[in-house]
Order: sequence, then structure tokens, then C-alpha cells
Amino acid sequence: MNLDRVLIAEADSHLAEIMVIRLTNAGYQIATCTRGDEVLTKALNFRPGVVVVDQDLPGKDGLEACYDLKLHAETRSMGLILLAPEEVNLANLADLGVRIDTQLTKPFKPKDILTKVNYLMAERRAIAKNSLTGFQGWEVMRQEITERMTHGRDCDLLFIDIHNFRIYNQCYGFSAGDEAIRLVSRLLLEVTDELGTPDIFIAHIHGDDFVIMTPTGSGEQVGRGLIDRFDQEILGLYLEDDRERGGMYLQRPDGRIEQYPLMALGVAIIAGIQGKYEHPLETKTVGEELLKRLKLKPGSNIMLDRHPGSPD
Repeated sequence: MNLDRVLIAEADSHLAEIMVIRLTNAGYQIATCTRGDEVLTKALNFRPGVVVVDQDLPGKDGLEACYDLKLHAETRSMGLILLAPEEVNLANLADLGVRIDTQLTKPFKPKDILTKVNYLMAERRAIAKNSLTGFQGWEVMRQEITERMTHGRDCDLLFIDIHNFRIYNQCYGFSAGDEAIRLVSRLLLEVTDELGTPDIFIAHIHGDDFVIMTPTGSGEQVGRGLIDRFDQEILGLYLEDDRERGGMYLQRPDGRIEQYPLMALGVAIIAGIQGKYEHPLETKTVGEELLKRLKLKPGSNIMLDRHPGSPD
């Protein structure tokens, strides 16, 4: 995603030209398309920070084009501006999983589109992403959870931790540890993409800890899919001897040799937040407590929140 690029999907050539001139003069690189069924391909190739989509496009409705953008991990975090003949209820669209950032009602002044684009670009520049995974951090996830709680939109939350990651770093080195983090990041995207919904949000809290927001009722499916793939693919990051004996040997400072298991995945699932929690930090506290308990179990495991009454 390039924060100096804007994609404009507009069939009205005169309106498109006005926006191109205004945004180009402000220093943005512009790409255009005229059909709704071209938007996703253009966005994947051009990698804009913001996409301007007219609601009435030939080939595919503008709202459908926005849905497609939110459905794909590569385009999900791009800012979306909807151009509509009349004001659209964006909250209702969000309930359907289509998160449009803002809208402009036609007709509008050229300065209005520049103001909207500038705001969305600045918003994305201010959001720090993990340099290794490209995911945003807990603060953005906290805002997402707060919005769900405020507007009564439910979701599942999955808190994820790699067991024995620190030992793997010590034995194999930090570059190998980075590969393990990249592997988990790829699996998070692959498994959530298979849900076929745009209503997905992934955050990298720190180190080897992640959290995923998914539609209600899908958390356990995602968790089990993650564990199945992780247990298969993580073996490829070990030497043959370690794979065969099922762990690593590490010499302690006192000279003793200890064996540690292979890395495993702990997945703590909060199935629905509405009516259970009033603050995002409550969910985080519960998720972290469940992950602590999962560390006591051998191998990769799932643990579900049994609210009310805290984790059991």
C-alpha cells in the first residue's frame, strides 16, 4: 500500500478528470478505472492508500466493488471513499462487513475530495504497523473492539501465542525466529481468507502474540485451521535431528542439558463479546489468562472463554 497513490473508480469522465487534476496538483499519483469489475484488479496492481469508488458503476455496483476490496487481505486496509447520489448509512454497511471510511454526496466541490483523501492518508500514516508482519498493533484492535461494543456488533476474538518461541530463538537464532513469525502471519491470512468474509481484522500485539477478530461463530473454525496448518508447516523450520526427537537440546548456564519441545500454537477464543464485556482490556486480560493456561498443556491447543465467571 502506497500512501501517495489514489485509485479513482468513476464512470463519469468529466468528474473523474476534475478529481484527477485536483489530487495530482496536490502531489498524489493517480490511477483510474471506469467499471466496478476492474476495481479489485487495479487496486492489487497499483497498491493505492485510498480508493475512491462511485456507487453507480457499470459491470459491478460500487458497493460490491468495496466488498471485494475488504474481502482480500492485500486491499483490506486501503481507505475507501464512496461517491453516492444520496447519503448512505455506513453503519448498516458495516453490519454486513463492508467498512467504508467516508462518503461524498454528489455534487461536491473538488476541494472536498482532497480533504477526504488527505485525512485518510494521514490516518494511515499515523497507524504504526509491525515492520516484520505488516499488521497493526493492539491500539488499533482496541479501537475496533470499542466500536463493536458501542454499536452492538458482535464478533469472536482469538488470542494467539507461539509456545517455545523464545527457546527456538536461542537455539536457531533471531533470523530463524523471524521466519517463524512470518510463517504464522501467512497462516493467519490464509485461514481467515477462507472464511470468505471482509469482516476480518488481524493485529500483531508484540513478539509472538497476535489477535484476530472474526465474525461470530467462526472463531473455533479459524483456531482449529490455524493449529492444523501450523503443526504441519512448523516442522520445516527445524533440522532433521530436532524433528525426529521432537524437540531441541539447550545447555543451561550451569552446564546442564535440557530438552525443549517443538514450537506449538496456543489459541484462546472469546466467542462473542456483546453482553459479556464492557471494555476492550477485559477481553485482552481474559485472552492472556487463557494463553497462560494453555502453556501448561503439551502441544498446540485451543481454549474457549467460559464467560460468565472468568476463564476456567
